[in-house]
Amino acid sequence: MLLRPHRCRPARATAFLLLTLAACNEGPTADPQNREVAWTYGPTNGTSSFEHARGTGSEGGAAVAKGWHCRLQEGKRLIVQPYQLAASHPLFGKVTLAVGLFDQAGAQLAMLNSPVLTAETTTLTFDVDQAAAARLWDVVFWYRKA
Repeated sequence: MLLRPHRCRPARATAFLLLTLAACNEGPTADPQNREVAWTYGPTNGTSSFEHARGTGSEGGAAVAKGWHCRLQEGKRLIVQPYQLAASHPLFGKVTLAVGLFDQAGAQLAMLNSPVLTAETTTLTFDVDQAAAARLWDVVFWYRKA
């Protein structure tokens, strides 16, 4: 008896592989009420204030923080935490962080203001209107004189 190779095996193996890859690429569905929010600084040239340019590190030394971590929590709070906050900075005790909330089209939803920033600033929490939170796409930060 002569055995011939089965020609369907490669096709079945390819189909199985494609289904497995498709299943692996399906991640958990993002929770719109609890999610990361992208951030950026407002412009640091042109009409930018001294405090903003200095706070971002664009002018005159190191930035207040190397970055920020922003998270929408329960669809009603924006949690903002500095990433590598400076141990000391000439602007500590002199500036606040203005936080502009924007939708995907770039329309401003709200403007929030932090307390004065200090070397002990670890978390800023802002109440956000639920309608604005549902449309929130990203935030823009500006350092402002207190």
